[in-house]
Amino acid sequence: MLTQFRQTLQKQWCVRFVKNRPTSLTHKTLINMALRVMGVVLVSAGVSYIHVISRLEAETQTQLEKYISGRGEQESNIFQLAQDNLIFLRERLLQEFKQPTNIDFQAEFERQYFSWNDGTRRNFPQNRPFKDFDSTRYAGLYIGRNVQITEELKQRLLKANTLVSAYGAAWSNRFVDTYFVTPENAAVNYWRGLPIALEAPPDIFNPKEEYFYIADPEHNPSRLSRWTGVYLDPSINVWMVSAVVPVYEGDRFLGIVGHDVVLTQLMEHTIQDQLPGTYNLIFRSDGRLIAHRHCTAQIQQAQGQLKIDAINDPHLNRIFQLVTNAKPKTHVLENSQDREYLAVTRLQGPDWYFVTVYPKSLLSGAAWNTAQFILISGAVALLVEVLLLLSVLRQQIAKPLQQLTAASNQLANGDFAIDLDTTRQDELGGLASSFNSMASQLKTSFIQLEEVNNALELRVEERTTTLQKTLEELRRTQAQMIQSEKMSALGQLVAGVAHEINNPVNFIHGNLTHIQNYAQDLLEFIQLYQSHYPNPVAEIQTEAEELDLEFIRDDLPKMLSSMKIGTNRIREIVLSLRNFSRLDEAEFKAVDIHEGIDSTLLILQHRLKDQPQRPAIEVVKNYGNLPPAICYPGQLNQVFMNIFCNAIDALEDANQHRTPTEIASHPNTIWIHTCLVSENQIKIAIADNGFGVPDTTLTRLFDPFFTTKDVGKGSGLGLSISYQIVTELHQGKLDCNSILGKGAEFVVTLPIEAKKN
Repeated sequence: MLTQFRQTLQKQWCVRFVKNRPTSLTHKTLINMALRVMGVVLVSAGVSYIHVISRLEAETQTQLEKYISGRGEQESNIFQLAQDNLIFLRERLLQEFKQPTNIDFQAEFERQYFSWNDGTRRNFPQNRPFKDFDSTRYAGLYIGRNVQITEELKQRLLKANTLVSAYGAAWSNRFVDTYFVTPENAAVNYWRGLPIALEAPPDIFNPKEEYFYIADPEHNPSRLSRWTGVYLDPSINVWMVSAVVPVYEGDRFLGIVGHDVVLTQLMEHTIQDQLPGTYNLIFRSDGRLIAHRHCTAQIQQAQGQLKIDAINDPHLNRIFQLVTNAKPKTHVLENSQDREYLAVTRLQGPDWYFVTVYPKSLLSGAAWNTAQFILISGAVALLVEVLLLLSVLRQQIAKPLQQLTAASNQLANGDFAIDLDTTRQDELGGLASSFNSMASQLKTSFIQLEEVNNALELRVEERTTTLQKTLEELRRTQAQMIQSEKMSALGQLVAGVAHEINNPVNFIHGNLTHIQNYAQDLLEFIQLYQSHYPNPVAEIQTEAEELDLEFIRDDLPKMLSSMKIGTNRIREIVLSLRNFSRLDEAEFKAVDIHEGIDSTLLILQHRLKDQPQRPAIEVVKNYGNLPPAICYPGQLNQVFMNIFCNAIDALEDANQHRTPTEIASHPNTIWIHTCLVSENQIKIAIADNGFGVPDTTLTRLFDPFFTTKDVGKGSGLGLSISYQIVTELHQGKLDCNSILGKGAEFVVTLPIEAKKN
């Protein structure tokens, strides 16, 4: 508003001077001064433009060199990691091939490999569904048709299977698969979640594929790491490139090890992550275009084989020629014809060119902004100097000066009733008239300023309220993130414990069957011996009586059966723990809702059992026939955990106000009811027979940080986070129905197929 006031005042004075068009010394002096100052301003702006654009060019080249160097290191990390992994795997394979062992490879080979009707051998029976193959733990094994299977090949494949399965699982978070392929057309491939060896066509001949022959002795006599061209993998429909390292034992070529590197993030970063006003592209030295913001569709149609010279784009061809003809290092080139800079680096591994195109128009725009600022500043300075000069001239006239001084004091005291002499027909008369007009406008402006100030105070209050709400939302979001991190840590802990328990239990459970068979054979042998030799020597008879042989024959099978039942129970518990953690199912997928509920109940089993202060809590399940629901299973398990914990807390609080007789007549119970509401919705109702929720609490039950529990026993976030998971993440509903004194019921309504966020 003050700026507007000054502009109004200056405009009024200028209008007065133009109307009167004075021809006195004041007018001439002001015109001459304005022309000279304006000339200085124009020259300064031109010099500044040249200086700024020269400085910006040097700074831009330095910044581009630093930027392209960082991008080269960033984008090369995945390729360098792939090569390091494969070199390490090659060395481990060679060590294992040389290591002597007592394993019966013939028996082990017959146990692992199965002959299929199409003439191949694979590590899974042909008549069983592929979904039964545990691709998270084991690599797929494939031997093509007409392969001569020697003892050495059997040992090589079996040892490679162990290493590829172990390292493939460890590297699967960065690389979709890890494989070992032999010149005999046998392959070991680990791909988590995809039994690729079982789905491979029977007529595939790996040595003729690009990922093999680029590293064989004929095409790679130097035995270095090699990279394939870009291709669209049909199994998962993503762009990939393969890293391959040959494996030699002396001069004998044993095969290759490889990774398939997914290029989705690299392409997205190339197109989307860029400096303002620039764009990035990637191409190979042979001219194949890898990534370009305007050619994505053409690259996909050409299956990664699109050549730059096949595109009718002279600009792109000039970029390719300049980059490939330059020295092989990270640097900045100048494309004078297209008025742009080219920042170039070569990605380690596949040796691709990563180029950032920086138009020079960005520099001229910045330089022009600087010159424009100087012009505006000069114009403002010119106006100030003219006003100062005018003030000096006015001071040479005594009487008008005294009148103006008195009028100024009057204005300073807030009196805007100014009435100067305007009858003079010269500059002073015009100035007096302008002064009177200015006083009137000042009065109007101050009134407007007061109105604007009142409106501004109102807006400040509104903004303050908005900021307070934003701060509260930030606090809630921070608390939710902390809660999510806690649940993630719990899931990782549960998954780790389940994994560590599962291995020894599987070993014990697998051997119990053999022990039962051995024990049965020994008991039958003893019975057969006794039938043929009913009267053993005295020493054997005495030992049999001391051992109570009849009791052992009767009790040993029962003990083994009990042990088997116990290991089965442990395996069920481990499975439930893994189902609850859902670390491998953090993504959107179809799951069995009942399985998540049962896993959560198992986690809370210690709270459901009888306690010194109360009997056990009975869980009554009434499960309907629900189809698999497409959702975030780990998030839903968190919702079930929060609801069950609240129900248990409510029952324990209710027991503190009940006598043992009342508890016995109305035992603690949690009811679970699931059903299909419609063809698109399912309902999960969880009820308890505690005291229920008061109406005053019911309306705030899902508010963040609202809790009725004692300090340290609840944060007030559990039900709030659950409400967000159900309503926002799964587009469902979470309601609570309660009758005070009779318990509470939480009802979760979910779509069978939620929309992924």
